[in-house]
This record gives sequence, structure tokens and C-alpha cells, in this order.
Amino acid sequence: MKKIISFIAALLLASAAFCQNITFEKVCNQLAKNSITKGDFQQIKTMNSAKGKRELKSNGEFILCLDGIMWKTLKPFPSTMIVGVDYVVQIAGNGTKTVKDTSENQTFSNVAATVVAVFSNDFTQIQKNFSVTFTTEGKNSWKAVLVPKDKTIASVMSSITLKGTYGTSSASLESIIMSEGSDNSTTYIFTNQNYPKELTKDEKSYFLSK
Repeated sequence: MKKIISFIAALLLASAAFCQNITFEKVCNQLAKNSITKGDFQQIKTMNSAKGKRELKSNGEFILCLDGIMWKTLKPFPSTMIVGVDYVVQIAGNGTKTVKDTSENQTFSNVAATVVAVFSNDFTQIQKNFSVTFTTEGKNSWKAVLVPKDKTIASVMSSITLKGTYGTSSASLESIIMSEGSDNSTTYIFTNQNYPKELTKDEKSYFLSK
């Protein structure tokens, strides 16, 4: 019995020490080891009004890379959105393409810029643009709440919350929550992630399609 208690105590101490050693900078450093992340996503858009709360759900495939983010929605309606640091490209199911600059969609462009900064380990840029609150949640889980310092950005997006897991030699980003005004939010949940060394020719064309 004493051995079992000692073993459990050792595990708890090791877990506590591990959590204390995790920092957002270390997480960014681990995420930067994979410059490309692909997988599936579920989007949950929550909107509040006088009639109550309403949720719109969609799902599809995503690519996170140093060029930006590609959301390829499969259901309920096919469409593709490519969000770069300075542009947004929307491709409808019928192939119609619309190109906008970041001034027309600051919320998504700032999320893209933030994700690029995280995956390129540009921690200085993150601290320049956001106030960061980093916490650990349970065993090997982390959460970073980024609050924009720029008042213009803060007026359309009050915070970006990143959640993921962290190991001794790797880290993953499992969700992004964009909190907007009037308690509205957009949540992305990532699953089935993989980390190819490079994009395919077709995938590269998405980020060159602007």
C-alpha cells in the first residue's frame, strides 16, 4: 500500500512540475516545428439576439501554414475561404471567387495573422499585439487568451482563445474561439491532424489564387 501511495504521489508531483514548466512561448516553439497542419474542423458560430441564442454549425477540412489558413467547408454548403495576413479569398460552391483585403474582414485576418505568428514562433509579435493570459488545464492541456491591444481590433473581436495539448517534444492546437461583441463567438475545433512537410501543388494554388 505504501508503495502505491508513494507512486501516486510521485505522479502528482511530476504532473505539477510539468505544468509549472509550460509557458506559451514554449508551446509556440513546439508548434513551430510543424509549419503545416492539416485536418478536419467543426465550426460553431454562436449568435445572441432578443429571440435568444442561435448556433450555426458547419464542418470541413483545414490547412494552417505560414501563408495563412484555408477553410474548405463541406457541409452544410460547400465553399472555401483562404485567409492570408493581408487578403481574404472566398470561393463559392459554383466556383465564383471574391477577393477582399483585410480591411473588409479584420476578424478573420487578425486570426490568420495570430495563427501565423504562433506557428512561426514569433512570440515577440504576439506580445506586441495582444495581452496574453496563459494557463494549464489538467494534464498536458493549455489555454492562451489573447486580448487585442489595438482598440480598432478590440471593437470587433474582444479576444482569441487558443487551446491545445503539450508534450515533452510536441504540441498541438485543438481549438480557436473568437469572441466578438454582444456575446457572439465563432469556435473552430480541430481533429484528425497531420503534419506534412509541404503542401501539394493544388493546395499551394489556394494561397496563390488571390
